[in-house]
Amino acid sequence: MSGSRRVLLLLGLSLALLILGQIVLPGFLSPTQIANQLKIAAFLGLFALCQTLAMTAGGQGLDLSVGAVATLGGVLSAALLPSLGTLAAGCCAVSAGLLVGMLNGAGIAVLDVPPLVATLALASVINGGLIVGVSVFAPPNAAGPAVAAIGGNATYGVPNIVLVWFAVTAVALWLLLRSAWGRRLAATGSSATVALLSGSNTVVVRTAAYTLSGGLAAFTGFLLTGYVGQAFLGLGNAYVLTSIVAAAIGGVALEGGRASYLGVACAAIMMTVLVSLLTAINIGESGRQIIFGLTLLGFLVVDRFGRPTS
Repeated sequence: MSGSRRVLLLLGLSLALLILGQIVLPGFLSPTQIANQLKIAAFLGLFALCQTLAMTAGGQGLDLSVGAVATLGGVLSAALLPSLGTLAAGCCAVSAGLLVGMLNGAGIAVLDVPPLVATLALASVINGGLIVGVSVFAPPNAAGPAVAAIGGNATYGVPNIVLVWFAVTAVALWLLLRSAWGRRLAATGSSATVALLSGSNTVVVRTAAYTLSGGLAAFTGFLLTGYVGQAFLGLGNAYVLTSIVAAAIGGVALEGGRASYLGVACAAIMMTVLVSLLTAINIGESGRQIIFGLTLLGFLVVDRFGRPTS
């Protein structure tokens, strides 16, 4: 399926779900409800961008550490905020995420560790370290007013986190589709050997992809504290699998080399509306999981049979 058709399909499904929700539950299409759904979609979309970078790099790449890194960013920024201020605390959180991402990338690109193993192992190390750190130092966990304003407030009815997401999306589209690095990333994901023979430093390209993923995950965790009001252990864990699903539904090739973040962003919106509708009509967790899985399988089948045959 082409990228434009996927975007139209996802937007059409989102609109259909919104209309169905309004029929079943009047008020589902209210401005307040839509704003809340966009907030949730924004965070999911940011985490899905992390997976987009990792998956595009190839090698069956997935970043299972995004949840742990987001928690690290949230807890670290909350601990440093009283003494350093919002900007410096946020920069420290993002720097820690970049470092974790660089370690992930080095293990994958240099040591040839499978991405699932490398990112899962580092996630375990981070989660264990956070448990020790919180129990020993007991850092403050309240989000600062500036972070709360970005993560939870709105400007002229538009949630501020959605404005941040729009800005990040614009940069991501340029980076993946227009920049020289984006072309090298896609080439590396398609065939690392061919990219290497063409003069691309595939080790640097893959390491950079995971480094950016780590920095973005920590930044998102930092902003997530403003939405939920505090930092806590497990802050980003719920987004690990959902971010992978959003990237897959959005059209990122599981084998690497093809990325359409606009489709991923639309998938994040569609998934958020779907979950909101299922929750509103009191579908249990088991039912939501079944529908979620069937949705993913349906898109994978469409993607498989929608590709041109050679």
